[in-house]
Amino acid sequence: MGKYYTIFFSAVIISMLFAPITVNPSTAQAITSTGPIPMPGNLIPIPNPTSPPISSSLPNLGTVSIALPVSVYSINQVRSGLSTSDPLNNEVKTQQQLQANQQFWTYGGDAPAENASFAFFKDTQGLHIDVKAPADGIWAGYYAVTPNTNAKLFHAVITTPVRTIPTVNDFYENGLYIQTSQPFINYVTCFSSTSVFGTVWSVGSVTGNAIQGTQFNVLWTDTSMNQPLTRDCTIITNGNNYLKVYLDGAMVYSNSTLNLQMPAPFNAYLEPQSSYAGKMLDGIYKDYYSASGENIKVTNNPILAATVKLVDPSGIVRASSHVSSSGTAALNVGEFHFPLAGYIKIYDSFGNQLASTSSPVNIFGGDVYTVSSNVSIGPIGLP
Repeated sequence: MGKYYTIFFSAVIISMLFAPITVNPSTAQAITSTGPIPMPGNLIPIPNPTSPPISSSLPNLGTVSIALPVSVYSINQVRSGLSTSDPLNNEVKTQQQLQANQQFWTYGGDAPAENASFAFFKDTQGLHIDVKAPADGIWAGYYAVTPNTNAKLFHAVITTPVRTIPTVNDFYENGLYIQTSQPFINYVTCFSSTSVFGTVWSVGSVTGNAIQGTQFNVLWTDTSMNQPLTRDCTIITNGNNYLKVYLDGAMVYSNSTLNLQMPAPFNAYLEPQSSYAGKMLDGIYKDYYSASGENIKVTNNPILAATVKLVDPSGIVRASSHVSSSGTAALNVGEFHFPLAGYIKIYDSFGNQLASTSSPVNIFGGDVYTVSSNVSIGPIGLP
């Protein structure tokens, strides 16, 4: 008996390792809700003992003095890139209270239509959304969703409740989904997938029509063993061809040649989905925010300006950009957690500091700053 079980178990592992990364329409799952649909679990690679864990460290582009120059210039924010921010763990509310006061987040999913158990509430850990499949092999999900937004950067900390589930053919998925508000299910996602083999974190995209997915793409998977059950996810997308994803501050995926078919505006979903009927499993979400992009801009730089740097309070340079011929510098800050505290400093081609913010400023992707002169020139008098 043990011999045959070993052969069966090995066959299952091999079939999952060599599964294709797309699904044709005949195997796509129809839904009755407009929220994201689950990624077929057989597409997700299983943990591999030889895969190294991902790692990240904050960029260090050198150090500079944080002393302020005697400057005739000031640097001021003219537009904030922050779209929305919700810590999600700053209050305690029951499901009834959340349902009665759906202002920013609204709640829904196909769990009620599937006669599946679900629940949601908020506490000091974050927003909890629980779901249990009505029967093994039948997917059900429930979500919190934002209003329409034209933001391009989305962030959340996602916690998955268990490392494994006991049934071979069932899966539990939990993630942040960015979906077009048009009547299509097209989305991109950063999510965990839990099976009998363990939990892995993946990046994916789905396209289809209003009721079903027709193309499922697993774009990246962390296949290392014993991955964290809580991870920090940032998704940056224009909905057309560009997608970049950071996991725990490490860039794990970037592509500018995709065919995402996700016209803006978007909706961000926090959703667990399960085909396991053994028990309720809750996803936990906190620290949600969205921003208008991954760069900050500094405009109207002085004529001698060559470089703009973002410097943390200890003097470490975290981002740097040359000043264009039009006097603008664009600094990529997408890998950082927002708000990012730092000085904005401007240098000439010899490294002389021309201008600086008077103190560290709280930065979000999409912020725009401008440089102005502090010297006013009065009318020229006639002799």
